[in-house]
Amino acid sequence: MIIDLSSCADNQFKRAPICVVGAGIAGLIVAHRLRLAGIHVVVLESGPIAADNRENPLNRVVSLGRPYHGALKGRARGLGGTSTMWGGALLPFLESDLADRPSFGLPAWPVALNGLAPFLRDVEVLFGVDEGPYDLEAIATPMLRQWVPPSDADFVLRFAKWPNFKKRNVASLFKAEITKDPGLEIWVNATVTQFSCDVTSGRLRSVKAVSAGGRLVDVRADHFVICAGAIESTRLLLLLDRQHSDQFFGGSSALGRFFHDHISSPVARLHPRQPTDLNRMAGFRFVDGTMRSMRFELSPAAQVADGVASAFVHISFASKESGGFDVLRDVMRSLQRSGWIFPGDLMRLAKHSPYLARLCYWRFVRGQLLWPQPASYDLNIVAEQLPRANSRISLSEQIDDLGCPVAAIDWRVEAPDIETIRSCLLRFGSYWKRHGCDSIAQLEWILDEVTPSAMLVPNSILDIYHPGGTTRMGSNPRTAIVDADLTTFSVRNLSVASTSVFPSGASANPTLMLMAFGLRLADHLTRIYSDACQMQGGSIDKPYILPFRSSEGLV
Repeated sequence: MIIDLSSCADNQFKRAPICVVGAGIAGLIVAHRLRLAGIHVVVLESGPIAADNRENPLNRVVSLGRPYHGALKGRARGLGGTSTMWGGALLPFLESDLADRPSFGLPAWPVALNGLAPFLRDVEVLFGVDEGPYDLEAIATPMLRQWVPPSDADFVLRFAKWPNFKKRNVASLFKAEITKDPGLEIWVNATVTQFSCDVTSGRLRSVKAVSAGGRLVDVRADHFVICAGAIESTRLLLLLDRQHSDQFFGGSSALGRFFHDHISSPVARLHPRQPTDLNRMAGFRFVDGTMRSMRFELSPAAQVADGVASAFVHISFASKESGGFDVLRDVMRSLQRSGWIFPGDLMRLAKHSPYLARLCYWRFVRGQLLWPQPASYDLNIVAEQLPRANSRISLSEQIDDLGCPVAAIDWRVEAPDIETIRSCLLRFGSYWKRHGCDSIAQLEWILDEVTPSAMLVPNSILDIYHPGGTTRMGSNPRTAIVDADLTTFSVRNLSVASTSVFPSGASANPTLMLMAFGLRLADHLTRIYSDACQMQGGSIDKPYILPFRSSEGLV
């Protein structure tokens, strides 16, 4: 059930067992899971019903260091949030990503990868992708395997899974529940601006959200989950602390610090002898109905040997002239945003029927996506940034349109980050030749593969909108913000489901892991409130307050 706060005649007051802040990927997945358990949920979403991918003024930040482009271009407010523009790659982190890395001062994550396995499978089911492995075993047919170079000591090949375009938008995925379920109240145009806490008990009593027109909804709940994206979730915790004289998170050195992303740079151009051969080797594959993309991941052994973080290499392409592929891509992205294919889109596609015929042949006979021709091809390296305390999010002196302080981001790219790219580049050049890939395409290096000085001016290195680290999870409240269950140490009825809880960036896109952690959190909260309700002899599918069950018992 959707309620538009800006259309309400009066201020509103709500009660619910659980309040979720944010209706993007994490927020809707958490809320949906809680509703399956019968728990009444109120969701507060800052944006409108239809997410607007244009740069939102509420996403404005003050840049103190290197410009962080993801602050504006990588965020979307509204139902579905950034899932309305999410690329779709699903790939879990490696066990080594979550393990202790003493050379970097990184302890093991408080949750091991095998503890997330059931939730990773739940995400696959939710998005309708195949349940096969992510490594070379995924490429089942000999016709596909013959084109793929092997994994070796330096690089491990893995294959991300991609849901179809319509399912990538979680607002479309959960459309029936969002529009019809009265136990799922989603308030849009409702931006959280104020927190009311009991400092003595360390509990959050209520949050207030306002619309641009000044309408207010005050939500009292027994548990709150912030799912507003890494930057906004961090800003909200900083705001909560400021509104209570820094009495909650002042004892921790972690809030807002250790900001990191994946950084990316094109490192070479590929000159294929036959473009179709490069397409056969590196193009998207279809396995059991699921689209897969290949990447070359720097092996854990190579990382240790070179003293660098994780990284992966992938091949990208771009049309040299507008054609059928570009039209099809635009139509599919429109489907992802709106959930519809419009008549005008079909007419545009009809003009490119010869390309679509070849596309169908490649899809159903060769099991691959046909790349456009002519096209240019780039080799790209994506590297993990190591978390550092001096890379951070804080509150600036500037005020946004709703009277709250704007986030300030001091994002830094430093020598160890560059060295990770250089290590990956050097090893990949040898890998490419070692496995005879230069018979398919020659590499023209943009960055010198030998001279370190060529990497000291990283003008081409950009963030790729995978922020994390600023509300990191851990076991020590002095160095972490949330525990293994994503509950904040300082406010025991407040959780954070965001990539900001990830202590490090790891080897893959963070979305699948975020979803898995969100499902795990929802199940954790379900156990708490189901047990509490049974002790009272009541029903949890009602909008009223339940007692909070801490590890010490009911309070």
